This record gives sequence, structure tokens and C-alpha cells, in this order.
Amino acid sequence: MKNYKTSIFTGMRPTSGITIGNLIGAIKPTLDVLEKESSKRPMLFVADLHSLTTNEGKDTQGNVISVLKDYIAAGLDPEKADLFVQSQIADEISKMTIYLSRLVTVSELLRIPTLKEKIRSGQSEMTVNGLLALYPVMMASDILLQGSEYVPVGKDQYPHMEITCEIVRKFNKKYGDTLLEPKPLDQGEPVNILSLTGDGSKMSKTNPNGAIILSDDIDVSLKKVKRAKTAFAGEMNDDLDSLLQIAKYVSTEEEGREFDRLIEEHMEGKQVMGDFKNLLMSSLERFLKDFQSKKAEISDDYVLELVKKGGEKARSNAREVLEEVEKAMGMRFV
Repeated sequence: MKNYKTSIFTGMRPTSGITIGNLIGAIKPTLDVLEKESSKRPMLFVADLHSLTTNEGKDTQGNVISVLKDYIAAGLDPEKADLFVQSQIADEISKMTIYLSRLVTVSELLRIPTLKEKIRSGQSEMTVNGLLALYPVMMASDILLQGSEYVPVGKDQYPHMEITCEIVRKFNKKYGDTLLEPKPLDQGEPVNILSLTGDGSKMSKTNPNGAIILSDDIDVSLKKVKRAKTAFAGEMNDDLDSLLQIAKYVSTEEEGREFDRLIEEHMEGKQVMGDFKNLLMSSLERFLKDFQSKKAEISDDYVLELVKKGGEKARSNAREVLEEVEKAMGMRFV
């Protein structure tokens, strides 16, 4: 390829609704770029095939439309972006994943944090399924089939970007310059919103006890914030920093100044974390009510029409890239 096909590319698994961490870490950077550079046209997708690494399809497909609505309710203008579902181009992704898998060793896959996380959570190398081990290769296929230039990534996703770029370099060295390396969407320090349980893990839909899921009952989310770990007076830690990032995202300008004041007093040794949490719960409640109200106004038919158009574009991109890959490999005979 001589040119990138997609300026910004990102996706979410439909294991449940998106979290506030997904919103801040992946969707907000995309919206920020669009605000600065209106000529950019992002592509967002629902990664339903990726969900099969840890869930049965019947457990997640009901969330697909909901996640697409989340994108729109979060502020994405459907007229300025393309939306699709990963399984719309399952054939192309399957082929690309097979081709790219030859360039990655089993040892390299076992070092990927995603698999290590599963092993820590009770599974082992002997019990995790093969598709989970191939998760980074399938992710590389997603990114490369759309000719993606920039990919918003959190700290936990950097290893996936690194292995994607390494796959590109290996492919081009073996078969000639064919693929373009994607780049992480640089928004300063990578965002890492932590679980509210205080165990040091990232906020994730797979650990709902520590996640603010945007489609959940609002009272449930507020109770999680109330129980969230903060920091001792005079100290700043990752848990409090994560809460502060959420606070700044959901707050008004006036509330943002109040959060700054409370953190300043906290660092001076004053006991203000109760006030901090109360303000955060108030700001979050207003934010979630507004988000859920916007989402309720979006019809299924509207979303399905958007996905039909987006899927056609995604399939066209994927087939063009796949054709170049197969020509380079000598796999195309007609």
C-alpha cells in the first residue's frame, strides 16, 4: 500500500456495554482529533469475533447494537465516521489471521499481557483456548485490513501495537514492502483508568465490580464510586489519579475547578476525600443521565443502516489489502 485507507481506527468487544474507561481511553481521543482536524474520518467497530476468545457468541451478540449506540451517545457524529461489526468481514479477517500467524512464534504469543492476565486469573497455558492466544494476531489483522494510520491505545494495549508493527516489519522483509505500520494515536501520556476495586488492574468489562458501565443502573455505578479506593491525606497514588481523570471528564468547568481545589487541599494533608467522592458522584450522575437519555433516542433501525454502509466500506478496504498481501505471498493465482 502506498497510502493509509483509514485515519483513525478503534473497536470494542461487546461483552457488555462500554465503560467510562473505554470512553476516556479510546473514544475521547478519536473525538478530540475530529474536533481539531475535521478532515479525518475515523472507523469504529464492534469486535464480536474477539469476544469469542473468552465468551460464547450467544452471550455477547445481544450487546452489539448497544455498543454501537454507545459510540453515538458518546458524541460520535455518524456522518463523520464509519461504523461496522467485525463479523461482517469474518472471511477476510480469518484469511489475514492465518497469513500473519506464520510470522509470530508461540513463545512471542505467550509473552503477551492479555494471555498472562488470563493465566493469572485461574487458567493456565494448558487450558486457555487457541483463539485467545491468537488474539494479538487477529487484532493486527483488524488494524492492517483497514489500512489504519492511527490507533488509540491505553497502556495495556501498547504490547499489541508493538507486535502489530513487528508483524508488518517481518512481512515486508520477507515479501517486499506491502503493509504500512500503524501508529498509536498520541494524546500525551497513555490513559490508564483503573478498576474501582483498588486491585491495580485496569477498569474492564470482564471485572464489572470495579467498572463504571455506562448502560448500568446509575445507582449501581454511584455505589462503586462510593466504595472506591482513594489515597491517604497528603499522598497521590494511581487509584486517586484514575478517579481524578474520571472526575475531570464528567465534570463541568466549575466542577473541574472545585476538583482542583480539593486535590490541592488533599495534598496539603487535609481530610477531603469524602467531599471529593460526593462531588464525583454528583458529576457522574448528571453525566450518566445525559448519556443514557441520548442513547435511548437512537433506534435499532438507524444503527443497522449505519452498519450496513460501514460494513461495505470495511469489506472493500479489507479485500484490497488482502489482495496485495496474497499477491506478495504468491497466494493469488487468478
